[in-house]
Amino acid sequence: MGRAQDRNVSRRAFLKSTAAGIGVLTFPGTSRLLRGEDNPLKIGVISPVSGNYADHGLMERVGMEMALEDYGHKILGRPVELVVADDETNPDVAARRARRLIEVDGIKFFMGGVSTSTALSVGAAAEENKVLFIATNQNGDQVTGELGRKHVFRTACDMATLVRAGSDYAAQNLGKKWFFLTHDYSWGHSGTAWARKEADRLGCKEVGEVKIPLGTRDFSSQLLMIRNSGAEVLVITVAGFDNVALLNQLYEMRIYNKMKVWYTLQEAVDCFVVPKEHRQAYCCFETYYKCSPEMEKFNDRYHKAYPKLASPVVDNGTFNGWLSVKMLFEGMKKAGTTDDVEKVICAMEDLTIKDNNRKTPSLVRSWDHQVLTEVVFGQLRPAEGTDILDIKALVPATKVARTREENPIDLSCKAYKY
Repeated sequence: MGRAQDRNVSRRAFLKSTAAGIGVLTFPGTSRLLRGEDNPLKIGVISPVSGNYADHGLMERVGMEMALEDYGHKILGRPVELVVADDETNPDVAARRARRLIEVDGIKFFMGGVSTSTALSVGAAAEENKVLFIATNQNGDQVTGELGRKHVFRTACDMATLVRAGSDYAAQNLGKKWFFLTHDYSWGHSGTAWARKEADRLGCKEVGEVKIPLGTRDFSSQLLMIRNSGAEVLVITVAGFDNVALLNQLYEMRIYNKMKVWYTLQEAVDCFVVPKEHRQAYCCFETYYKCSPEMEKFNDRYHKAYPKLASPVVDNGTFNGWLSVKMLFEGMKKAGTTDDVEKVICAMEDLTIKDNNRKTPSLVRSWDHQVLTEVVFGQLRPAEGTDILDIKALVPATKVARTREENPIDLSCKAYKY
């Protein structure tokens, strides 16, 4: 209950700074942004402030602010502001607000978002207007796949990378009869599609699938069907407030007594707002604060600055938001410009960021603009405190990411004239 109250206080404070859906990023307790100085570099952040992924959006914006602090809120001597637009987890709203920031405010660099559908719509606006968009937390294959665009990069893992990082363990240790529970939009479809491919490769049998729309809070009928299906493993690709409800109902309907549960992607912020005994599933994370000594230090800094957020530890969105700003700024330093979009794009290609708080460096692939780091696979445990994941493996993304044969596109500067 206390966590939920803290989360609501934090969100209310943030919403005051984003009236009408757009505002300069501020957080209680953070340093003052350098507004008012001459010619600041404005970065548009298209991110959910409301809706199913509001908490995820807040976590990514915290990571961006932490990155700005690392650079002293300046890049190449130029002050930086983050201008937030609430995408409402709605692709039409996201694209409209991105275009407004382009046309009215002249913003050339964008990042943010949680839903794959919003990444695709903002990516289309970026391509049309020749600005740069970094998709921070959208995992659907299409973003750097068949709908990839030369003006779009993606920091988060794609679903091929996440699913492959956990599939061998799931098949060998959890069971061979799989049932799929899928968020019914592009991201959820990607997760289940790759889990199906892995099931075929590993000799597992599909027992069934249920697709659920965004905004689902009552899973009783679906879980009753799943409980009686004979499945050994429930493979879930569901997130956001929907997932908070699902985590509670998995326990209440005794699904864990009947089968193992594996999330193709899990967020820490979802796990900390449920009772500890409801945390039992196997999960793939993009990061976990115990995955390296450097990440533990980063987590200590996060918790000291933001002690009242829904997640007491750094989650996927926080890390990806932080890394997205770092990637953009290192690209600008390499290109020697904070204004020329084409030069920054080309400079970002093939960047390797070693000081990323992880055991595996972050590589920005040139040909599909996908960032590769590592996946954390483990099992949630019903523990007190913050250490709620028993880590089973740290899997470098280079070992499980899509190959060029699987994703035959080329978005690189060598292939295009930007």
